[in-house]
Amino acid sequence: MRSPLRSPLAHAGSRPLTWSPALARKMALAVGLLTVPSLATAQNRAGANAAPAPASASKAADPISDEGYIAPPEAIARLVTAPREGNASFNAPSPGSRKYFARTVSDGLPSLKNVGKAHHNLGGFQVDQGANRERGMTMRSAAGLELLEWETGRKIPVALPAGARTTQPVWSPDGSRIAFLALFDDATQLYVADAATGKATPVSGRNVLATTVTAPSWSADGQSLIVVLTPDARGAEPKEPALASGPMVRINESNKLKTRTYADLVMTPYEKDLLAYHITGQLAVINTKTRAVKKVGAPGMIRALDASPDGKYFRVTYVEKPFSYVLPVSSFGTRDVIVDGAGVVVREVVNKPLRESDDPTDPVDPMNPSRLAGRVPVDTGKRSIAWAPSGALLYMQLAPTPAGGAARADSGAAARRADRLMQWKAPFDANGATVLYETTNRISAARFNDAGTILFVTETGTGGTYEQAIFLTENNAKFTVVAPRPRGRGDSAAAPAPAAGGFGRGQAGGLVTRPGSKGDAVVVVSTDGKSVFTIGAPQDTASSPKANVEKIDIRTGARTRIYESTGDVVETISAPLDDDFTKVVVQRESPTMVPQSFVLTLASKDAKQLTNNVDVMPELSKAIKKKVVARRADGYTFNVNVTLPADYKTGTRLPAMFWFYPREYDNQAAYDRTLAQGSAADRRFPSYGPRSLQFLVTQGYAVVEPDAPIFASEGQLANDNYVVDLRNNLSAIIDALDTLQIIDRHRLGLGGHSYGAFSTVNAMVHTPFFKAGIAGDGAYNRTLTPNGFQSERRDLWQGRQTYLEMSPMLYADQLNGALLMYHSTEDQNVGTDPVNSTRLYHALMGLGKTTSLYMYPYEDHGPIAKETVLDQWARWVAWLDKYVKNAGNKNTAM
Repeated sequence: MRSPLRSPLAHAGSRPLTWSPALARKMALAVGLLTVPSLATAQNRAGANAAPAPASASKAADPISDEGYIAPPEAIARLVTAPREGNASFNAPSPGSRKYFARTVSDGLPSLKNVGKAHHNLGGFQVDQGANRERGMTMRSAAGLELLEWETGRKIPVALPAGARTTQPVWSPDGSRIAFLALFDDATQLYVADAATGKATPVSGRNVLATTVTAPSWSADGQSLIVVLTPDARGAEPKEPALASGPMVRINESNKLKTRTYADLVMTPYEKDLLAYHITGQLAVINTKTRAVKKVGAPGMIRALDASPDGKYFRVTYVEKPFSYVLPVSSFGTRDVIVDGAGVVVREVVNKPLRESDDPTDPVDPMNPSRLAGRVPVDTGKRSIAWAPSGALLYMQLAPTPAGGAARADSGAAARRADRLMQWKAPFDANGATVLYETTNRISAARFNDAGTILFVTETGTGGTYEQAIFLTENNAKFTVVAPRPRGRGDSAAAPAPAAGGFGRGQAGGLVTRPGSKGDAVVVVSTDGKSVFTIGAPQDTASSPKANVEKIDIRTGARTRIYESTGDVVETISAPLDDDFTKVVVQRESPTMVPQSFVLTLASKDAKQLTNNVDVMPELSKAIKKKVVARRADGYTFNVNVTLPADYKTGTRLPAMFWFYPREYDNQAAYDRTLAQGSAADRRFPSYGPRSLQFLVTQGYAVVEPDAPIFASEGQLANDNYVVDLRNNLSAIIDALDTLQIIDRHRLGLGGHSYGAFSTVNAMVHTPFFKAGIAGDGAYNRTLTPNGFQSERRDLWQGRQTYLEMSPMLYADQLNGALLMYHSTEDQNVGTDPVNSTRLYHALMGLGKTTSLYMYPYEDHGPIAKETVLDQWARWVAWLDKYVKNAGNKNTAM
């Protein structure tokens, strides 16, 4: 097992450490800390749902230096553990009759017991080996399932088996049942529950292998479930050799293979065997009534699977060898094939070899022009492969290059090459694919109506995005349903991704979809077959987004707005409850109204409330919120959000904690566009997670969350101005808030997570503004990410000076203020290996700087365990109180 606690030298190639209380203490002492708890202490003190106890009952706890998990002030602990899980949101009704809603029932923040359960970490692939499932399922599992019959208001609890937890359920195509995985400590099993009664029964006694395919899927007829099981003849898990058979060998012979900086990779032949063992499963179809198990083919390293609507074929994606030592599992080669009911491979669809390079300095996809940085080859392979309701396989593919034509996107070749939607019917002969639809534009989505007689295609060209309707039973007669319109008209805005269960919208102006009778998402077509619908929230005024529903005649494109909200509150329409859009599911909220779900009758505008959510953090919702505009000396302006205690008196200068995350922009106009896109956020009810810095207002702080734009200047990239812009931004913020008499500029703290942590340390070594800092899961030495980072496209040797200037480790001797660092020992984020924090702590300790480092076992990039989050707050508050709030008013050069 890859240990959750690694030596500071593990990144350099040493074997991972095995967790033990003695070794944890040894590591803590090695870096000058006594903050890593023993496992026994953590489990005894924490439990699954209990708040951490003080480190010692015989003396007052020191929340800065004590070992063990400790508790923050009561006001903070209450906010961390506030019962957010009691509030519900409904947006995806059951398929078929659409009479039910399903929700998982949470019991609050994940416990250390679940987060710390033994697991393997293999190149970004994390597995709970004791239960044969993906680790995240264990960590974020739910305590229960509940159904709501919305017309009657009846709540139907699903009876989970004793000792089991669960994940999100999957509806049968007719909406009468749900399938779910019962998560036991040592097994993962498949269950089905009746929607009307909530009674759950096991489908099979066989153990499900949920390491890569993490949810069951229904057959189109709703009679069977398709899953991956543990193989019949599965042997014992491979064991690591007691003695190494040789050195770790890595060779490169003049091949330019740039990769990002990954935290964990497959390291040895043993780990390759371990990976293969945990992704090798048996594809199976299980009859939900008879419990008969039909095995399909031989076991294989299955990554994904998708059954055809007629149940005769399966599209299976297999992971292929060789495995890589330099890239994560997600980059390993795959082979996408069609197999029949006997498991015989009928045809290979796509074969993607192992990519030994994922060069982050390469130009990006031309479909994102804002990041286009050079010449990019056009994707000529099969894309968006999916089953059609007819049982044919669909995929998109560019037509062959015209004679004498170029094959590069930047030369305009993409516009000259037609894009095609291909239809491939059984028996999937090598030359059996035919063109179903062709256009000079780029196809991005394809959907059918439920009957499969109308094809709806989303395509994008130089004029914008179109929705086309092709009547397959009328000699492929084509009609433009949605055409691009001039900017500024009150039409459907860019729509979100489809919601769970298949309800949702497509791209800009996209058509509403729902789960079809065969399971896949289909476009909602009115019962008379003449109309489709869009849902939008256009910016009718700068401060009043109004939700709307428009009915569109398929053949003429004529629109009729059948509903528009008043704009008094923010209203989000998520799904229709019938194909004529007479009733819809909506959520309503405002800055003072907790979000609630309703069933809305469009004609009468009568609304039936489905939820009774409450404000679980009134001390924060009542806090004073201000938006301040900061102006830099060079003329750039940006927004600053300030949260103040509810009892704040105007003119009172408070100690302040800044929390930020810089982003890069080409110019002021580019930054201003982001403000317009987020204008509705200020009209929503405030939402706070367990680590929201606004909690500090209960401790008498002003919480300052500024935008921190890094602007490119003529002839330079944004990062070339990073340090200067960072200083200018912070200086402008402090001046603006000082002028408004909100902050005490001599009692300021600064913090951030990830890139915000990196920027926090940069600010503390390049400015004298802050008494203390909090930096979490950050990178502090850019030479450790030599092939690019964040939005930086140059490598270290192309942008040497910028890399060095942006590395606060190289300026550690200039640190101003007291720096608290925290880092998760299993941080999987690209570029933020925990070695960053241990080495910076080592440097600061040698320089005599005031600093601390808390390494949290089991956690990834952003802690989630209840015990961890509470402990962090205890350390943060103590650190800020000591070095910021109680720093006095001694004048500091600004």
